[in-house]
Amino acid sequence: MEEITSTKNPYIKELRSLKERKNRRALGKFIAEGEKCALEALHYGQVESVLAAEDSPAAREALERGVHTIRVSRAVLEAVCEARHPQPSLAVVRQKAETPPEETPPGIYVALENVSDPQNVGTIIRTADAVGAAGILLSRGSADYTGPKAVRAAMGSVFHLPIWVSEDFSAVLKKWKDQGMFLVAGHLKGGEAPIPEKPRLCVLIGNEADGLLDETSQMADLLYKIPIYGRAESLNAAVAAGILLYRARTGR
Repeated sequence: MEEITSTKNPYIKELRSLKERKNRRALGKFIAEGEKCALEALHYGQVESVLAAEDSPAAREALERGVHTIRVSRAVLEAVCEARHPQPSLAVVRQKAETPPEETPPGIYVALENVSDPQNVGTIIRTADAVGAAGILLSRGSADYTGPKAVRAAMGSVFHLPIWVSEDFSAVLKKWKDQGMFLVAGHLKGGEAPIPEKPRLCVLIGNEADGLLDETSQMADLLYKIPIYGRAESLNAAVAAGILLYRARTGR
């Protein structure tokens, strides 16, 4: 097993640069911090290497699978990770293709337009995974799902389902709609009619402060307003997405 103890090692410098989105895109890889995420990456992702500060299940599994495994000092691990007190293992994961497919198979989808909080993005990915969603579409203006906060919030779900990022979000939605996708938008001006069962259905979630763009809302087949019974003006985007996804799944 290779051992690295210096934060000035060239490979460690490269991994430290992955804290920035532009470098993740340029290098085509990202960090999955923590034991749970590292194991999920080994099971379902394309792992370049595993770094471990001590013996761990992720390190042992990486060795068994023939994945490049590096024993590192605690200082190296802390330099690479964003978390203040990182767990003893991490995985370096190669990024999947992000281009949306020409056709989508039947299922429930999620589309996030300019959702800016990475923890919301990660939580929505985790929830979509829990309801058995077939895929997630993000606008380029949304937080990067490969960023440390999003990956941690997703708890390994970034490796379980297709995630696409589009420069032309509305064009992808229009294509999906033309192919028979039923679009449901969470919207303050919507109603509370049940969400119908459809072979292909996509839940649209907008920016935390501004919601969906008017152009996107107008494409929706159904505007759905989640009832609020107290004094809060609105729900957190991830909470709203969870409610809509489960109602879409149960046809309520």
